[in-house]
Amino acid sequence: MDFGVLSIFIAVTVFAVALAFIFGRRLGSRSQEKSLTQDKPTAPVARVGGQQAAEQRAPDIKPPASTGEESVAGAAAKHIPRFEQRSWFSRLASGLSKTQGQLVRQLEVLLLTSKEQRASREVVLDSMLEILVRADVGIRTSEMLIEKVRTALPTSEIASSEAILSVLRSEVLRILSAPAEGSQSSGAVHWSLVPQATEGTRVVLMVGVNGVGKTTTTGKIAFTQRQAGRSVIVGAADTFRAAAVDQLEEWARRAGAECVRLAEGSDPASVAFECVKKAVSQQIDLCLIDTAGRLHNRNDLMQELSKIRRVTSKDVPGAPHEVLLVLDATTGQNALQQARAFKEIAGVTGLVLTKLDGTAKGGVAIALAAEMNLPIRYIGVGESVEDLQPFSAEEFVDALFSPAVSPLQQAPALQPMQS
Repeated sequence: MDFGVLSIFIAVTVFAVALAFIFGRRLGSRSQEKSLTQDKPTAPVARVGGQQAAEQRAPDIKPPASTGEESVAGAAAKHIPRFEQRSWFSRLASGLSKTQGQLVRQLEVLLLTSKEQRASREVVLDSMLEILVRADVGIRTSEMLIEKVRTALPTSEIASSEAILSVLRSEVLRILSAPAEGSQSSGAVHWSLVPQATEGTRVVLMVGVNGVGKTTTTGKIAFTQRQAGRSVIVGAADTFRAAAVDQLEEWARRAGAECVRLAEGSDPASVAFECVKKAVSQQIDLCLIDTAGRLHNRNDLMQELSKIRRVTSKDVPGAPHEVLLVLDATTGQNALQQARAFKEIAGVTGLVLTKLDGTAKGGVAIALAAEMNLPIRYIGVGESVEDLQPFSAEEFVDALFSPAVSPLQQAPALQPMQS
């Protein structure tokens, strides 16, 4: 064999062997990695109480890349409100926290500091009067409460915060319960907008000034009454404000109630008449009529309510069975002026006190019960449907006088009275 050919043969053979060696190592490495992955040992088994508990570690899984649609859906989900399940008393106590801080907590601080400083009886009582007035209990009602404390407690107990708060608690409960005792029950615990023994349609007129939440309250009542299994029809008699009609119609749709509305600017009495007439023909349990907000010092507008009252009684003798005046608790003593005017013109039978969660003037509830002798039928402490409930004097007083961890931390600083 020629020496040149032999050299070429040997070179090719060596090159082939080298390539085979290199590729063989790579394939072997990959095979070993695959084998290690498949035959990875599980975590050791631990025996606890005779039972085996295998601990396995799951591999990390990366989420797939989100699409544009998934991003939009995720963003929208973040804005979906979560319903927080709380008891009514919890909602009430939370709603009255500002009033409690202005009234009860300040009384506790006053009595605590007065005891340390050994203040005189009259100084303590005068300071208590100021606190009550600041909480919008009203001068007349505040003086009555202070006089009750003066006569109920001897001088030796005037510095006892427990004794004084006990007397105030009992007297406030008596005041809030008194108007309801003449109607159905103490504290209106068992009062019902539609009593079980009612035959025929129950007609309820909703009245009040602008901005107190009258239409919203009407919608909430319609909703809760439907949830209680009663048939409901609402009349949009606020014909001068299209937004109010649309709002009430939406509430009725959600509640599964019927809504009667006429053209914008129609006579409100005509809406009330048509609503009652339809309720009677369809044998509906409850007829709610939402009227337009009106200033209590506008006699012409107030007289319009008298006309609405008259037309509701044409098809249902004795109607309206209830005239509920909706009051905004944040207005304080102005609510008393509204109550006096509406009681005289519209024949108000009960009160609805709203927006108590946004004010420290919740003491006006005590003043209204004491001076107007009108029962509080509903109380509102928030925006949700669950935040409007039938009023209970016992629950209100329990929430208002509920204990705090430290009155010095809870109460706002005492401010001087304005002359």
